[in-house]
Amino acid sequence: MRSLFRLFLVLVSITVTIFALITHQLGNTRVQLLITALISISFLSFLIINLVEHREQRKRREARESRSKANEKSAVNPRTPSDMSFAQKERKAGLTWGGGNIKASEATRGTKRKFLGR
Repeated sequence: MRSLFRLFLVLVSITVTIFALITHQLGNTRVQLLITALISISFLSFLIINLVEHREQRKRREARESRSKANEKSAVNPRTPSDMSFAQKERKAGLTWGGGNIKASEATRGTKRKFLGR
């Protein structure tokens, strides 16, 4: 859409200039002012459109960089906060004793604790 607007402004400026040249109106001050205004509007629109496009590209680039940084941070520390809250070191495999008198022969994984052989 922006390129069509640019093309339109350039074509209008060229058309008015050629029309004034063919009809020998280039000496008229009003025609000179019209051509000058059209050319300056064309250049200003080019400048404004380029600035807007540059800002959009910068925002896209910053968003892309922030996403890549977030991906790098998540790849560096794959642990969840619940894993890190209890202990910062690796967990040991095996039976854990939660205190109390538990008979070693009855301490198995996946079963309820039996206190004092009951």
